[in-house]
Amino acid sequence: MWNDLDPDVWDRMVSHRRHLHKHPEVGIDLPDTHLFVLQELESLGLVPEFIPGAGISVTIPGTNGEALPIIFRADMDALPVEEASGSTLRSVRPGAMHACGHDLHTAVLLGVAQDLIARPACRDVILVFQPGEESDRGALKTLKHENLRIEVAEVFAIHVNAVMPLGSIGFRYGTFMAAGDWFRLEIFGAGGHASAPEQVGNPIRLGSLFVEELHALAQELSTEDLRVVATTTEFLSGNAVNVIPSRGSLRGTVRTVSQSQREVLHSRMQELANRLERDHELSLSLSITEGYPAVISDDEFMEHLLGLISEQGFPSVQGMQVPSMVIEDFSYFLKRWPGAMVYVGAAVGENPFFNHSAEAEFDEEAMKTGFALFRALAPVA
Repeated sequence: MWNDLDPDVWDRMVSHRRHLHKHPEVGIDLPDTHLFVLQELESLGLVPEFIPGAGISVTIPGTNGEALPIIFRADMDALPVEEASGSTLRSVRPGAMHACGHDLHTAVLLGVAQDLIARPACRDVILVFQPGEESDRGALKTLKHENLRIEVAEVFAIHVNAVMPLGSIGFRYGTFMAAGDWFRLEIFGAGGHASAPEQVGNPIRLGSLFVEELHALAQELSTEDLRVVATTTEFLSGNAVNVIPSRGSLRGTVRTVSQSQREVLHSRMQELANRLERDHELSLSLSITEGYPAVISDDEFMEHLLGLISEQGFPSVQGMQVPSMVIEDFSYFLKRWPGAMVYVGAAVGENPFFNHSAEAEFDEEAMKTGFALFRALAPVA
């Protein structure tokens, strides 16, 4: 059954999660997190592969050397967010928080490692602990591991969701998560006295117009099935109440589902920047950096997974009508091998705050569902 979890494995998963949540690290270099995971794997008698800045992997042999290997991946990095939840388990590190639930992902995979030692699978299982998912393309570095130099395998990962009902599973055939890119707009002017904006132009006003028109553009390009999202997340300009600044800069992200949407959006953004520059006599420089590909699940793998979910009696499974507009560099794994990613609901009561919020919370009980999914795909021999 889906909840066949040894109490000792569960206790250690909870302990791992609480330690990781209290000691988050951001980015590609996670010295304390890497050390913690390495020590836990080595305590199980395993010999993990570690590449600084590229994470940890370990192969746990199955009983049938001819069976198709499967790769399980967990991301480990936190976000540069000051935790605002009232939890007694909150981060002790200022300006860093596991606001996306990667601490749960890591703890679950450590629990899977412990369980695989006690109850080997019929197939080889390669566990991957990846840094730098949030913005550093950590997957590309991790994929260089010797343990991952295999041609034929399957791959799977979960992602906890802070607003989905606890223990539920969210899936989608085909595109599960959007593709995402990053943009930066630099604005250059003369600057001047706050009493005379008509003489020098105002980067703040121009930047605000860009934000509003970009939002409208995303709405224009969206359809019922194929959304477009454009979000400005940083706007820097000015340092005095009576001085019009000479410069301003904006950063943000754009999300699309189809490649045609992506290309049209990029072109229209440049047209928008050109028009604003011409109309407002300020200099603009727009750069768009290609980000993560869409997360696309393999239909045959998903069909197999849903069969296992049905056989083992998981209590709640929800098909997603449209892709999530979240982005994830697990997409690079899915370009190498067939597999899938699913959401695991981790809502705490009626808390409305989604992943990345300073007030997001994740129910640890969700780890039981995540663990069961991994073990369903790597059943006891």
